[in-house]
Amino acid sequence: MQKDIQTLDQYSIMLCDDTLINHFGCHSTPRKDALFPLKVNDNECLLLPAPEFSALLYRGQNEYFEVCKPTLSRKMSAPDKLKSILQKIEFLSALKTHPLTKVFQTKYFLERYHDVPNYKLKIDYEAIAQHYEFKTNHLDFSRDKEVAMFFMTCSYDPKNKKFTPISDDSMGVMYSYDFKLGILQNIHSINPIGFQPFSRPDKQKAFSIVFNKNLNFNDFDFVKKEEIKLTKELCEKYYDMFDGGAKLFPKDEISELAYEIQNSNYISKDVIEFYSQTSKISKKMIVKSLEQNGISITDNKYRFNISDMEKFNKNLQNIINDLENRISPRGIVYPL
Repeated sequence: MQKDIQTLDQYSIMLCDDTLINHFGCHSTPRKDALFPLKVNDNECLLLPAPEFSALLYRGQNEYFEVCKPTLSRKMSAPDKLKSILQKIEFLSALKTHPLTKVFQTKYFLERYHDVPNYKLKIDYEAIAQHYEFKTNHLDFSRDKEVAMFFMTCSYDPKNKKFTPISDDSMGVMYSYDFKLGILQNIHSINPIGFQPFSRPDKQKAFSIVFNKNLNFNDFDFVKKEEIKLTKELCEKYYDMFDGGAKLFPKDEISELAYEIQNSNYISKDVIEFYSQTSKISKKMIVKSLEQNGISITDNKYRFNISDMEKFNKNLQNIINDLENRISPRGIVYPL
């Protein structure tokens, strides 16, 4: 018999609710910060957030929109969409040079568990970009209803990068999505994110649904929508619970670079070259659109400069030690 960790499909049949014992009698850990490895391929795994057996994902909004779709699919001009795409590529290009990324590209995560194969983490670059406020085709969800409640009860000012509790008794919207049925029916492109080398997806217990077509989430199966009055008391409760968003959006060096890129007026030649090759749009057309909209073309690239390597290494060791205590694998057995 050969042991291994579960795939997403195998894991989906274990899901029921947020109790610690599921319908098969399997017991889970009560740790709210536990991470559960799932096999992606022969080399990589995901680290999913608790609760292990909950089938529901949550999404909170300040108000209801007739069309609910990811940021990159929302209405914007063609030049703005082009700029958004190139800025995201600029960010991801820099992200791949970060020392933390390089460590996690090579580190194995199940070394303590000798009865199952070892795996590296699947780094979800697109999801990281989404959580650092770049426009993508991912629609955000959380496995933690209280996280979704924060997003429902607090409005965000992108200019000042601040959340404010709502207190006008308007109606917010809480979506719950049964991703067990979504997986079993193979209808939607469900993207478990969980732990990533940079903190926001982990803090937000992140999942997403990837939109590859012009869809409306309001039309999806397996979705329930609840309208909730946004009272002053309710909104301040969740604002305080997450320290005004600081617990979900901790500041780090990549958040600072993300902000710099999002507010810059130049794009590097390498990014234009890359996008031209992948999109089959000529470089001449891309450059013309950028220059007509006040965007300069440069040879410069964004880079992360780690000035204090001792501090970096100490932080890295803290992350690794924390992970080793949080990971809780559930194995399965294959006949040889």
